[in-house]
Amino acid sequence: MNKQLIRNIFWIALVAVWSFLAGAYFHLGWVRGRSMSYQEGFVIGGIGVWIVFVGMGILIYRFAKNNGSADPAKLSLGVVSFFTVCFLLIAWVKYDDVKKDKFIEEIEHDFVLHYQEKALEKQLNIKDLYWELDGMYSSIHYDLRRHPQLEKLMQLKTEDAFFEQNTVIAKLCVDFLKTSKRLGYPPASGLEELFE
Repeated sequence: MNKQLIRNIFWIALVAVWSFLAGAYFHLGWVRGRSMSYQEGFVIGGIGVWIVFVGMGILIYRFAKNNGSADPAKLSLGVVSFFTVCFLLIAWVKYDDVKKDKFIEEIEHDFVLHYQEKALEKQLNIKDLYWELDGMYSSIHYDLRRHPQLEKLMQLKTEDAFFEQNTVIAKLCVDFLKTSKRLGYPPASGLEELFE
C-alpha cells in the first residue's frame, strides 16, 4: 500500500466525520423546520452534506485527472476539506441556538412525566392529563426558547431542580392557563392546582 493511498484513506475518513457533523449542525441551526425533531434534522443534515460533497469530490477528481494532474485526489480532498471547514464555521455561529433547541426538545418527556407524577401525589384527577400536558408544553416551548433564564435552566441537573426549585416552567404554564381562560378556553378541572 503506497503512501498516497494511506493518506487518502485517512483524509477521506477525517473529512467524512467532520463533514457529517458540519452538515448536521448547519441543518439544525439554519434549515430545520420546527416540525422536524432534533435527531431527524441531525441525520438529514449530515447525509445531505455527504451526498453533495461526494458528488463534488468525484467531479473535481475527474476534472483534475482529465487535465493531467499528478495527484487528482489531493485537489479533490483539498476542496472538500475547505468546504467542510466553511460549513463548520457557519454552523458554529448558531451552535448555542442548536443546544437550546435540543434541551427544550429533550425535556418535553420529563415535563409530562413529572407533572403526571405530581398529579398523583396531589390526588388530582385530571381528564386526559397526558394530552393536556403535551399540548401545554407545545404551547409554552416557544416562550421557553426565548426566556432570559433558559441558559441558567440548562445548567440544572435534576428533574426536581428543573420543575420545582426553578419556577420558570411553572410560571409559563400558569400564564398559558390564564391566557386560555381569558380567551374562553377554561383549563381542565384540577390543571391549575397542578402548577401551584
